[in-house]
Amino acid sequence: MVANSSARLKGIRWWHSPAALTAFFVMPFFLLLAVVTPAVIRTAPVLQSHRVYVTPENIVQGVSLLFALMVGAFMTERFPFRRKLVIRNGALDFLFCMTVAAYLIWFGPLLAMHPEIIMATISASRGAMYEVREAAPNISGVTTATQFGIAYAIIYAMKVFQDGQKLPRRYHRMLVGIIALAVFRAMVFSERIAIVELVVPLFAVYATSKAPKMHVAGLGFKFFPYVLYAAAPLFFAIFEYPRSWINHYVNIYDNFWHFIADRFTLYYATSINNICALLRYSPNPTFRGEWTLNWLYKFPVIGQFLPTRPATKDGSWFLSFLSVYATPEYNNTTGILTVMYDWGWALGLFLMVLYGAIAGISYSSLKSGLGPMRYIYPVFLYSMLEMTRIGYIYDGRAVSVLIGIIFSAVIWGKWQPATPSVPRKARQFSRTGPPPRGRPVRLNAASPVRSRV
Repeated sequence: MVANSSARLKGIRWWHSPAALTAFFVMPFFLLLAVVTPAVIRTAPVLQSHRVYVTPENIVQGVSLLFALMVGAFMTERFPFRRKLVIRNGALDFLFCMTVAAYLIWFGPLLAMHPEIIMATISASRGAMYEVREAAPNISGVTTATQFGIAYAIIYAMKVFQDGQKLPRRYHRMLVGIIALAVFRAMVFSERIAIVELVVPLFAVYATSKAPKMHVAGLGFKFFPYVLYAAAPLFFAIFEYPRSWINHYVNIYDNFWHFIADRFTLYYATSINNICALLRYSPNPTFRGEWTLNWLYKFPVIGQFLPTRPATKDGSWFLSFLSVYATPEYNNTTGILTVMYDWGWALGLFLMVLYGAIAGISYSSLKSGLGPMRYIYPVFLYSMLEMTRIGYIYDGRAVSVLIGIIFSAVIWGKWQPATPSVPRKARQFSRTGPPPRGRPVRLNAASPVRSRV
């Protein structure tokens, strides 16, 4: 039984809107980074190069691309949906089994043959994390299937928080298991994003079912993007200690918190600086989509037949470029100006409008509780929150989640009318009210009169 979701959506916040999120968070944050990047790059003690490549022209280009995204989202945020797509529980069983199987294939041999390496990584032993990466490298296709855990979390959240379904207990246990696997991956493989890309979509959908309240938690809901980034350094510190501090930087910085503040800001400052360096010294646009179609280049089989991609962070050319112009360790680029590197400014504006339009349609589906696009909305929300650092929506991580959701919708999806049908007798009583107790009711012309007592 599915409850009327429109009655449950009491907590749509301003940041759920892609247009508002861009206007009041992403764009101001981008401008702030553009202002502080020169000082961060010039004073960081760990950078190989202290050259600043960000120019006023780059800032104007970035703002124009974000404005295009905002316009695209604004135009489609009222897109109408007339039917509801409900994904049956079988999808949750499938996604959970695929996620667990992928983790077992990926980490199972390491756990069976060298559990001491895993324990050494968890206990933050020096160098243990790099041993795990060598012993259990990414496996094409298998690593993709681990992302089905996020698809599980999104469909679960829609069922429980939007549709008000009462799921069997095993599905709650499955979600706990998927979260535990993400934490394990973050700890032993040093992928913080494995937790964040799971928790943020869950929270975004959960928030839609909670009415705004004026207390501390309510303010946290209202200003979620700002709270998220305010708390990010502490979360960042938990995983940077075994990853970087004890292995190298303990001998460079005077204390741990100085290291965390510096490294956290460098992740964002170097992302903007790197792409600006590429725009200045690498021929562009390439019209090959090395960044915006990064997922396609990584796709099993298909990626082998695509043109050589010289400028992605996985390619040797880009690492060589950073060795000359920047610092190879900090190899991210933003999800904003990379569009211009691939396709040029004019076509980049069009693609950002398209990006925003899809995000806006998914938001319209979310706030109405109707249509199929609400299931992909959390992926777009997270991609926009991370846009100043990485192009998440262009990466195989995001596309793998979308594949899991689309496959589940095709196989287990069921269309329902926007308003659940009401039995005829209930409709009659809703107009006239139930018959009074103790008075005779004539059922039909041929029926005897019965007395209700």
